[in-house]
Amino acid sequence: MQVLRSYVVRVYRQEPDGVAGVVESVETGDVTPFRSPDELWITLSRPPSARRSQSSPTTDEQHQK
Repeated sequence: MQVLRSYVVRVYRQEPDGVAGVVESVETGDVTPFRSPDELWITLSRPPSARRSQSSPTTDEQHQK
């Protein structure tokens, strides 16, 4: 049986030549950036253990910058 996975996809930039943003795993909190529709699809298609992770700054860290 296939396990369902949940993600939050944040698109920061959408232009005629592509998109950019991050995919966050709801289960693990891992965040993976993408810079094109192809990278987004590849990120969503990979099993969670195969993704490279980038820690996401907390809300407090974002306000300090």
